[in-house]
Amino acid sequence: MSFGRQLPPVRMVTTLVRHRWLIYELVARDLKSRYRGSVIGFFWTLLNPLVFMGIYTLVFSIFLRYKIEHYPVFVLSGLMPWLWFSESISSGNNCVLSGSGFIKSSIFPSQVLPVVSVTSAMMNFVFALPLVLLFLALFHVHLGWSLLALPIVMAVQFVFTLGLVLLLATYNVFFRDLQLLVGHALLALFFMTPVFYEWSVVPARLRVLLELNPLSTLILSYKYVLYYGEFPHWDNLGILAVVTLILFWIGSLAFENHKEVFAEYL
Repeated sequence: MSFGRQLPPVRMVTTLVRHRWLIYELVARDLKSRYRGSVIGFFWTLLNPLVFMGIYTLVFSIFLRYKIEHYPVFVLSGLMPWLWFSESISSGNNCVLSGSGFIKSSIFPSQVLPVVSVTSAMMNFVFALPLVLLFLALFHVHLGWSLLALPIVMAVQFVFTLGLVLLLATYNVFFRDLQLLVGHALLALFFMTPVFYEWSVVPARLRVLLELNPLSTLILSYKYVLYYGEFPHWDNLGILAVVTLILFWIGSLAFENHKEVFAEYL
């Protein structure tokens, strides 16, 4: 099958593989420039989740006396993947607009821009992962063989987030109000995702909201691996993986079908 006749998702993957070193260079540049001029630089990657963890622990564990054992670890195990997701969506939504200088070059593969946004946010997650492991050790939370499932959960999150970013980045070029709506959607999603609370505290009549939220399955998978020391529920994660592939297919289709006209709207 010739490159020009490949299906959009296949063409997307082929392009990304061909330009993997460009992705590497752009991610490295983004990580280096992010905290340039900052006093503590890279350590903001560790400080940000610590600040959020401290706030939620103070409010829910101390003020509201929400009884969950090792609550800081409970929060951190869900907060880290959420920060990866929210950062990817926030930056990826505008990646085509902010990369207009690249897009206007006829030889630049625009498909790499969404991948760079998701990968840069993922690297912050990876860099901060030792912080999670440190807190697990401090609170004597047992880590078992379930840790082997972590790369699988991360792979599902990467592709799921990339599919969503491809959609948002595409249509944000034509509908600029989308970037405002995304901020509100992320806020709503955060409270509809069991990051700082347990599933069991949600009233039964409202749990359908969590069940319809694919991020619930994703965050709970991380909690099973990092906090409970158990393997994730493979049936739920499998369903999410199927949804992820469909979302990536749709996102690739949208991006590939519109990328030729991006420069006209920038």
